[in-house]
Amino acid sequence: MGKALSGDRSQGQAPHPAHQLLLLPAVLMQFMQDQPKPRGKNESELLYELLRLCREENLRDEIYCQVIKQVTGHPQREHCARGWSFLSLLAGFFPPSTTLMPYVTKFLQESGPSQELAQKSQEHLQHTVKYGGRQRLPSPGEIQAFLKGQAVRPLLIHLPGGLDYKTSIQTFTVAAEVLEELCRQMGITDPQEMQEFALFLIKKEAPAGVRDLQAQLSPPLTAVPPQVLRDYLQGKLLVSPQANTQLARLAALQHRSQTQEDRLSEQDLLAYLPKPLQRQVSMSTIKNLMEQELRWMQACSSQEAQISFIEAVSQLPFFGYTVYVVLRVSQLALPGPSLLGLNRQHLILMDPSSQKLYCSIALKDLQRLHLLSPLESDGPPGLELNYGSADNPQTIWFELMKAQELKHTIAFLKDSGTASN
Repeated sequence: MGKALSGDRSQGQAPHPAHQLLLLPAVLMQFMQDQPKPRGKNESELLYELLRLCREENLRDEIYCQVIKQVTGHPQREHCARGWSFLSLLAGFFPPSTTLMPYVTKFLQESGPSQELAQKSQEHLQHTVKYGGRQRLPSPGEIQAFLKGQAVRPLLIHLPGGLDYKTSIQTFTVAAEVLEELCRQMGITDPQEMQEFALFLIKKEAPAGVRDLQAQLSPPLTAVPPQVLRDYLQGKLLVSPQANTQLARLAALQHRSQTQEDRLSEQDLLAYLPKPLQRQVSMSTIKNLMEQELRWMQACSSQEAQISFIEAVSQLPFFGYTVYVVLRVSQLALPGPSLLGLNRQHLILMDPSSQKLYCSIALKDLQRLHLLSPLESDGPPGLELNYGSADNPQTIWFELMKAQELKHTIAFLKDSGTASN
């Protein structure tokens, strides 16, 4: 046998399952220290080799039976504990067949009172049945950490708008669990609504990043979701600079959600206005209108103000979209940076000043996505979209800083089937 940690591909033809089955008892007993280890192999390599054998689905029942046989009535406590350690790892990665499952479950239940790892194995098995188990075998570092009892490690998740969420994951944690945890934190329990969220891995930074595809639609209305408020203040929800009354009302609702105090300066007002509009509006006019709104809201509670704010911004053009700033577009001469909105049905490009719709592309019509290198050495990348029918193919490209994120988000929406047909 080749070294297990050097990769899953052995030289030449893969060993026949029957031959692998013959290797199993010896490798298991070597790991349990019932037999001496081969020269040059450590316990991590032996454990990885056992897990690699388990990838053969038709061998799993035999592997479960062999491990149970080895730990039953074993005379040496330390060696037996190593067998139970492998069994708990096995249960966390691969379930037995439905035929063997009742017998394995009964064995773990009966062993539980006298063996702590039996309870762990049962928990791991239940977890594997629920979530399906991990798709990949653990890395050498994970195996070493598991053998040292270091199964828990921290995970930092980057949320939209620059927020971070800290959690912990274990050896058997899968993405679906982390998504469930995030959704529970936001009060979301509907399985269908959970499908609107996804996790993306940031390879360069190591931690996993999360992109909330429909944050504006999902959280409960007892508080203004940070993503909604941030998009509004960054000018991504598109309010006309001429809409003084609307701007004043939205500013008043933000203020009332935080305090019952009616007095505020023009400097305080700036914090409630979309940043791109702060130099385009009459501050004195909006301040007077806002003070009038606050007088009308004297009986309004903080929670009522938050709900009213969400109801008001939900009528704005880009509410419910993930919004990107586009610098250039093929075939179009833009007067300045424009906003691209993406939801589950289509993407749209709009002028933030005039709110003119430049284009709208249904996700069901997209045929191909291609990431483009920057046109200038220090410029942003681009994303090329091929769409339309075979009789009328169309191509458009967008230049934006988050081109790769946009590509992954579109691909996720199409692959997950959330785009309309």
